[in-house]
Amino acid sequence: MAIFLSILVAILWACFDAIRKQSIQFISEINALFLIVIAQFFLFLFFLSFSDFQIDIYSYYIYGIFLIFLNLISMYMFLKVLKKGEISTYIPMLSFTPLFSALYSRFILTEKLQTSQYFGIFLVIFGALLIYSKSFKFKYFLKPSMLKFNNSNKNLYFIIIVSLIWSLTPVLDKQCLNYTDPYMHGFIQSAGMLIIVPIILNYKELKYNFNFKINILLIGLVLIGFLASLVQLIALKYNLVAVLESLKRGIGISLSLFFGYYFFNEKITYKKFISVFIMIIGVFNIINFTDFT
Repeated sequence: MAIFLSILVAILWACFDAIRKQSIQFISEINALFLIVIAQFFLFLFFLSFSDFQIDIYSYYIYGIFLIFLNLISMYMFLKVLKKGEISTYIPMLSFTPLFSALYSRFILTEKLQTSQYFGIFLVIFGALLIYSKSFKFKYFLKPSMLKFNNSNKNLYFIIIVSLIWSLTPVLDKQCLNYTDPYMHGFIQSAGMLIIVPIILNYKELKYNFNFKINILLIGLVLIGFLASLVQLIALKYNLVAVLESLKRGIGISLSLFFGYYFFNEKITYKKFISVFIMIIGVFNIINFTDFT
């Protein structure tokens, strides 16, 4: 059950990244953000029928309120990155999330990983960094050609911030799940974001042209996004956060190369292929040394 949920979460998030990239070719980041938030609110409202309506509000709100702001900031930044950047280039930068999640979860949730699991995380990160290097030579690996910090490369700053935030958010999600169930938690988070979004929203940017193809795409956007969020909340109850994040990133990065090639005409090089192979070894190493019970 636990491993099935973990793999399903990874596939759903990879699909969500691809469909977000496709959607913002037709609508603005603000439109996409507003659509995702309002759809998740109503979908989680419906799924409240599965909730037991129990919540320790005094313990929950400290983490829950902070989480609402983190989710909004990271979602908007990620959409900005996807708008102009290649999905197969920037998604691998998220490979650092398992390592930081392991550190966060150790202090907040007291979750500990085995040495072999850390080795698997290292392979996922190593494989992702290899994508950015000019060649397989060690000196080029230490100075990845595409990771240059300058004012013209704001996407790199954004994706690093997103990576740090997304390392923390699943840890806070799991902490919140100690005080309520996944359905109530999802509803509170979506309701909080729906309250905040209109405050920061520029309504002049809300433009939408009715088109059958775009409508189908946006329906897929909200449904896959909701399923990815819901299944992850359920999966967190059965998995260590760092393990779940490792599977998400290892599988997700591999799929991002495929989606980038198939949907967005992005090149798959020999170096990218080797990188994916290394990350897959890392994922299998994590799975092999994890007790999914």
